[in-house]
Amino acid sequence: MLRKISLALFFFLLAAAPPAGDEDCLTCPQVELERGGKPIVAVKTSPDEISDVFVIEYLDVRVGVLKQRDDEARLLTVGDQEMWWNDASRLDPGLEAGDFVWAVYNPDLTDETGRAYLLELKLSEASQPAHYEMQRFVIYDPDPYQTLVRFGEDARAYGHLALVERVKGVYEKISLGSGSAEYLEDEDRFVTTFSEVADAVSVVQGKSRASGKRLDYDNDSGDAVLAGPINLERSGEEPLNGSADRLVYNVDSEAITLFGNVALEQNERHTTANTALLLESAGYAYLYGDPVVSKGPDGEVRGNKVRYDLDSGELLVLEGVAAVFEDE
Repeated sequence: MLRKISLALFFFLLAAAPPAGDEDCLTCPQVELERGGKPIVAVKTSPDEISDVFVIEYLDVRVGVLKQRDDEARLLTVGDQEMWWNDASRLDPGLEAGDFVWAVYNPDLTDETGRAYLLELKLSEASQPAHYEMQRFVIYDPDPYQTLVRFGEDARAYGHLALVERVKGVYEKISLGSGSAEYLEDEDRFVTTFSEVADAVSVVQGKSRASGKRLDYDNDSGDAVLAGPINLERSGEEPLNGSADRLVYNVDSEAITLFGNVALEQNERHTTANTALLLESAGYAYLYGDPVVSKGPDGEVRGNKVRYDLDSGELLVLEGVAAVFEDE
């Protein structure tokens, strides 16, 4: 069953619509997860007259054997649950009868014979059959507003479309990006579509801001993965710019890690590495490569592990000094 939540009714009474950028609004509609005592909160920031998309679907999850699948009739059975699907359903390719799968379905949206509507079908990581209830939240904030995801008190992420899925104690995930949320009146449900847009999501921690295409957070691991290409900016007396293929923010360690083709530009110095661990609170990054290479007006530094001062750009080779040159 889908409910289009009134902004006055969900977790609280909405006293006043927040202005654009009011990311600390305590009365804004929000949904909260928790990990290790840290709240993970997705917040709708736009007023109802701009976007009233803060909705919740109550769905079912069936984990079990895919007993039969008829692609022509678009029918299948997982365990003892029969389901139907259409073009809006998401089915992992290659799934066959006999596979152990995770099926998300709407038991209130049935065909003429009473089969439930299938929303998603994928291989299951579980090993035992199970039946769960799922809550799925859809949040949409158009320009100039942005949906906010707070990771404890340390980091924040911004986008325009958020999808929060929660099977309490089993499966809790947040996807944040750019895209659309379309309401299908005949089927009484929303269809969300994420689009591949560069810099659609920003992750902010301290002086650092990184942007990428889409963020996916898994509350089981505590990792928020930002798909690249990644653009990094860090403010200060000596501003830093960087890039990478992928970024991971971990809620537990409160650290940002850049992966793949890491490049940093600061003080006319260009540094490349395979991986960079950014410890924003300490003001340092640890760079790893084979080797890390840093070139600047005063020469070139190489090493397998390098400590990088995020404020000044100074480097200290900790392991595997390969070469140090100074221009004459």
